[in-house]
Amino acid sequence: MGCMGVLKDGGQPLQWDSPAVAGSLVIIAIAVYWLTRDSRLDMDKVPGPWRTAVPVLGNILDLLTPNHHRQILAWTNQFGGIYRFKLLCKDILIVTDPESVATIMGRGEGALDKSAVAYGVVSQMVSKDGHPNLLTAASDETWKIVRKAVAVSFSLRNIKPKFGMVLERVNDLVERLEVMGPDRAVDMDQAALRVTLDVIGLAAFGHDFECVKQGVPNRDHLLRVLPRCFTEVELRMANPFRSIKELPRSWFRNGEKGQRSFDHFQREMVALLKKLKLRGPPADDDFSIAAQLMRIADNGSVSYERILSEIGILFVEGFETTGHTISWTLFCLATNKDAQEKVAEELDAAGLLSHPLRTAREFEYQDINKLKYLSCCIKEAMRMYPVVSVANARITERPTTIGRYTIPAGVLTVIPLYALHNSKHNWSNASQFIPERWLDVPTETYTYNSRQDKTAHGLTFMPFTHGPRNCVGQSLAKMEVVTVLAKLLGSFQFRLAPEMGGVEGITQRESTHLTLQTKGTQGIRMLLKPRDQAGAHMRSMSWSSTKGVPEECLIS
Repeated sequence: MGCMGVLKDGGQPLQWDSPAVAGSLVIIAIAVYWLTRDSRLDMDKVPGPWRTAVPVLGNILDLLTPNHHRQILAWTNQFGGIYRFKLLCKDILIVTDPESVATIMGRGEGALDKSAVAYGVVSQMVSKDGHPNLLTAASDETWKIVRKAVAVSFSLRNIKPKFGMVLERVNDLVERLEVMGPDRAVDMDQAALRVTLDVIGLAAFGHDFECVKQGVPNRDHLLRVLPRCFTEVELRMANPFRSIKELPRSWFRNGEKGQRSFDHFQREMVALLKKLKLRGPPADDDFSIAAQLMRIADNGSVSYERILSEIGILFVEGFETTGHTISWTLFCLATNKDAQEKVAEELDAAGLLSHPLRTAREFEYQDINKLKYLSCCIKEAMRMYPVVSVANARITERPTTIGRYTIPAGVLTVIPLYALHNSKHNWSNASQFIPERWLDVPTETYTYNSRQDKTAHGLTFMPFTHGPRNCVGQSLAKMEVVTVLAKLLGSFQFRLAPEMGGVEGITQRESTHLTLQTKGTQGIRMLLKPRDQAGAHMRSMSWSSTKGVPEECLIS
C-alpha cells in the first residue's frame, strides 16, 4: 500500500506513488532543470570527484588530513587541469591548466579577482574586527592605495639598503650554529624562521624581535604565537562554525587556546602601531613599510584600523613563507648530495666557501644574481614544495570561460600551487629534484611555463603568484633566501638527521597549515658539519668562555 498524500482528486486521497503523481513530478523536474540550466552553465560537464561526493558533506572527508595538498594533487593527476569538488554544498573549481592559470592571474579578459570571503579567517586573525588587507581584500580603491604605497618600500632601490641588516642577522645565526658541533641535530626550519621574523621586524618597522640572539623563546614570543595563530586559521577554514563569534570557544577543541593566540597577536600589532605613531611623521628619505603606511594613514587615505590589519598581514606573508622556503631548500640539498656539492663548487669558485685553511670572503649584494646553480636549486625546491601550497582563491563575478567550460558567477576558483607545480600534466619527472631543469631560465625569472612546446601562453610555475596580485614583498624574500642559503651552505655541509626517517619520513609529516611545513614539533632536523672545522672549534671555545654554549637554542 503506497503512502497516502494530502492532495485530493475529486475528494479522494491521492497516492504519492500513483502514475499520475509520478508523471507530474517528472514534468516538474524537467521544468526546474530548464529554468535553472543557465545558472549552472557547464558546471555539470566539469569532471572531478564531485560525482562521488557524500550528500551534504561533499568531498570534505577526503580533505580532513594535514597533507590535503597531496589529495588535491592526486585529483589533478586523475582529472586533469580543470575539475571540481564539493566542499559541503559549495562547488570548488580547481585550475592547474597552464593557459587558464595565466588568464585567471593576468590583467585582461578572463582575469579573476581575489575572493575576500575565502580569506575572511585570515582577516579575523590580524584584526579584531576582521578588517581586510593586501592579502584578503578585493582589488578596490583602498587596496590600490595600500599596494601602491607598499610597492615603493619593496622596490630594489629601497630594498638594497636592507641587505646589510639581513647579512648581520644571518651571520649571527651562523655563529650560533658553529658552536653546536657536527653531532647535534638542529631544527633548520626553526633556525630559518628566527631569521625571517627578525628581518620583518627590522626591515619593515625598525623593531628587533631578537629571535636569533635568544635561546628558547617564552610562550608569549611571536615565534611561538604566530604558529598557534596559523593553526587556528586552518581549523576555522575547515570548520566554518568555529569562526562564529557568538558560539563559545569551549565548544571547539583548543578553541579557547586559538582565540587567545589571536588576541595576543592583535595586542602585539596594536603596540607596534602605537610605537610607530609615537615616532611622529616619517623623514622624507624614509621609505620603509612603516613610513609608507603611516603616510597614507596620516593623510586620511586609509583608516588606522586598516593600517593595523596591513601591519599584521605582513607577518603572515613574510614569516613562515620565507622561512619554510629556506628549510625546504636545505632539505632538498641535504637529501641530494650531488646537488649540494655542485652548490659548494659554485660558492668555492666565487670565494664564498670556507676551508680549514681559508675563510670565505664576505657575501656581497652583487653575489645574489651570480649564483646560478644555487638559484636553480631554490627554484626546484619552490617547485616541489611551494609554501603557499593550496590557498590561492579567486571568484567568478560573472559567467566566465575557463578552458572549454563556461562557469557561472559566484564559483570559488582555486589555483593550488602544489598541484600546479607537481602535476604530471605540467612537469616531467615531477617527483624528482632536478635543479638542472632551470639552467636555461634567467636567474631573476620566477614565473615559467614548462609546457612551452604545447602552449606559448601559460604558467606552470609561479611561487610568488603572478599579475596584479603577485607577492609585493618578493624582492625582499629573494634577497633573504639567497643570502641565508649562500652563507649556510658556504659554512656547513648538511645531512638530514637519522631520526627524521629520510625523505619518506619527512613526506609522511608534510602538513599544510596556511603554509607547507611538517607537523609536530620536530621540524626538519639536520646535522651540520662545519667546512672550516679548525676555525669553528676555536670559535666554540671562545663562545663557551664568554657567553656560555646555548644548549637549547634551535634544538628544541
